[in-house]
Amino acid sequence: MRPSRAAAVLLFLYAAVVLWATLGPVPWAGSGYQSPNGVLDWELWLERATWTTGLESELMLNVLMFVPFGALLAFALRGVSFVVPAIMAAGFSLLIELVQIPMADRISDPRDLVANAGGALIGVIAARMVDAAVRLLTGSSHEVQPQPASAARDIRSTQRTGELTGSRAGR
Repeated sequence: MRPSRAAAVLLFLYAAVVLWATLGPVPWAGSGYQSPNGVLDWELWLERATWTTGLESELMLNVLMFVPFGALLAFALRGVSFVVPAIMAAGFSLLIELVQIPMADRISDPRDLVANAGGALIGVIAARMVDAAVRLLTGSSHEVQPQPASAARDIRSTQRTGELTGSRAGR
């Protein structure tokens, strides 16, 4: 299956919504403990309270918010290993948590980072499962790999002129 342009557009729009929700102004002040270095504070990662305090609903909402992000990223990046969109989504979550560090009304929390990355991974896996099911149901036995730009130029050139140009024919 080819990378989806529609998924790429939806991903861009969804990312804007996620950024607004995670970095935009909030009508309430963030409650909880904010380490001066947020997710960069390695001691915060080791504190039991980091993983045991907080609302379960908040944790689940963080997971659920990133499931569509991971799925859209996987659909937009068909043809690459599932690891690539998973790492990109985790990087997006890390970026959000880093930007939240100096913000007075936001809390940069390792638990949020893990929940967001976990939700994105669920989305990536779900998207790859959907792609596999579609291939199975349609009888398609292989994935279409993206072609390098030079190969695409050669194909377009051949279609226009009926033959390869002199510079390409010698290859």
